[in-house]
Amino acid sequence: MKTNGHLHPGLILTLNSLLVWGAAVPQTQYTADIVLPCDYALLDSSMGGLGFTRQRVALVLQNVTVMGEEPADALPDYQPPESPEMTVFLATVDLAPLSFAERLLHVECEGEQIECEISPLYSQLFAAHIRLPELSIAVMAKAMLPIENPDEVANEKIIVPMRVDLLVSSSPPSQKGSLADEVTLNCQAWGGTEVNVNWHLQKDGAGHRLSPEDSRITIQQETQERKETSTLTIRRLNVHDEGTYICIVATGNHRVQQILQLQIREPPQVSISVSAKPKTTVTCRTDRYYPLDVAVSWLLNGSPVTHVFPITSSHRRHHDGTFSVSSFLEVPVPEPGDPADIYTCVVSHVSMTDPIMIEVNVLSQETDLFNRNILYIMFFIIIILGILLFVWRKSDEREKKKTQ
Repeated sequence: MKTNGHLHPGLILTLNSLLVWGAAVPQTQYTADIVLPCDYALLDSSMGGLGFTRQRVALVLQNVTVMGEEPADALPDYQPPESPEMTVFLATVDLAPLSFAERLLHVECEGEQIECEISPLYSQLFAAHIRLPELSIAVMAKAMLPIENPDEVANEKIIVPMRVDLLVSSSPPSQKGSLADEVTLNCQAWGGTEVNVNWHLQKDGAGHRLSPEDSRITIQQETQERKETSTLTIRRLNVHDEGTYICIVATGNHRVQQILQLQIREPPQVSISVSAKPKTTVTCRTDRYYPLDVAVSWLLNGSPVTHVFPITSSHRRHHDGTFSVSSFLEVPVPEPGDPADIYTCVVSHVSMTDPIMIEVNVLSQETDLFNRNILYIMFFIIIILGILLFVWRKSDEREKKKTQ
């Protein structure tokens, strides 16, 4: 649109907005210090049992290379206090850009839930575990100064300079899938030397290494400078795929395991029926669900059934690992002239947020007999109409032959 030979102001604003929206946000590399509140966890074998004592510390990932939109204002470097209120683990990260670094940098501003735990391993080596929704991070770092008693580090309220030797991330830590679905598990490792990544499945007390020899499994490896990415894809999920998947990362003298849980959730198929012989019985079939736990209850006209008790069959397991169960309810028949009783089968299962509710009407014998008679009459009418249509077509064909 033009006004007096000039573009309309609203159109100019729209064009400018489109240009700004269409322009690519510049992605740059910059370094930042990431400060995370952590728990210092120590194994406590006192009182005859095994547990952990925890003390509050701070973990500072220093000189982290971030890939993203650089802030307009330069981020200040972390300055260790002369008299810290708690022990600070100051870990220098001399690694390739971390894909999740920007997320860690803004985790407090976004109000995202984060867990951080650091523990001594042996000699000067420490392990830190950082957990966010849909992301798990493991850090192996070595103290740059001798530490005489790692158990007392948190009490001393000191600055512990460290160097990160290996960093591993995995996602998602826990995932659910239905039968025939496809799932993808990711594992990334950053290290100063050659990094090897393998996948294992732990199930029912036994484990084995996964390989692409299974046609349903694909393992993709991508190697970059000082970084290894491994992606495990499983197609056409079945019950036997459920378990604990372990991403094992080895480099130099370090070995780190990341745990990823895969759960199979298959909702039930529910059907309901009424049979009149030998007694009037309402049957609710709950088929092909996984895992085993399922709850079946009954309602009569919207209220819990109390006048009869259901009989439940034993669970049946199918060749694909899913389960089935049936619930039977022997019910009285309404008196002639009374309205139908509405029985509702309610099935709850962990695969569903809301239960499945399916209902059936139980009629009086008089009403049921009347309905059956109506069905028989309609059936005979359809048969007669079919015979008449057949006779008419044959007669029409003979008439056509005579006229030819």
